Amino acid sequence: SSSPSRAATATMLALAAAALWQAGCDKRSAHPDGPTKDATSPLETALVPLTNMVPIKAGSFVRIRQPVAITRDFWLGKHEVTQAEYTALMGRNPSHFQGDSNCPVEKLNWFEAQEYCAALSERERQAGRLPAGYVYRLPSEAEWEYACRAGATNLFSFGDDPQDADAHAWTLENSESKTHPIGLKRANPWGLHDMHGNVWEWCLDWFAPYPEMPATNPVGLATSKFKVFRGGGWNQEIQYARSANRFMMSPSNGIHFVGFRVALGQTPPTPSR
Repeated sequence: SSSPSRAATATMLALAAAALWQAGCDKRSAHPDGPTKDATSPLETALVPLTNMVPIKAGSFVRIRQPVAITRDFWLGKHEVTQAEYTALMGRNPSHFQGDSNCPVEKLNWFEAQEYCAALSERERQAGRLPAGYVYRLPSEAEWEYACRAGATNLFSFGDDPQDADAHAWTLENSESKTHPIGLKRANPWGLHDMHGNVWEWCLDWFAPYPEMPATNPVGLATSKFKVFRGGGWNQEIQYARSANRFMMSPSNGIHFVGFRVALGQTPPTPSR
């Protein structure tokens, strides 16, 4: 007979099935549906920012009379870090104003703010949400001012008139000499709350006079005596919460009007001067 035997037919079908199965495996390998736990996988970790992070696109602003360029996108916390967030990660609450865990954490020094960022980075890296080269950290002073201004050239992100501040900021004029829960005042044009007032916010940089030249992604001195904090707080008048205002304190000091917010971005360059 010219027709194949049953044994030959069965063999052909088995070979065809094996080929189809192998092709399917190859296709899945080339186009994975998601991360795999295989330690030898070449897949890279995808960046998944915390849900309360606001994306900030690269751009520039004028600092006094000099242009400052931010050439890399980054993310910044929509709010100051709360007492609840800090306690959940670090197991303690250093704040002076306790009773409402939605108030910003304060009375922590610069090193403690850095430790929180490092712990957050480690947690998110272990969870597979933070690729190499990215960290949660304090914002540089330039990143902070750029985000605070949100494209505005005014004294404040909401304009020039301090009389308009009540809708935007907790300062000496309306704070009743205490912190308040995050997010109760209007956000700036980029969706960031409490950039003016509530608590001052630690930044990455050492305090130093600005160089009288254009700057790109500046991170300040390699070392000095004081760290910068920004944004004004419940303890001082609105005039001290202007976008350009900067204050300083020893990084080992913690005080009840200074807290912080977290940035997410590429590891910043190491200061070289």
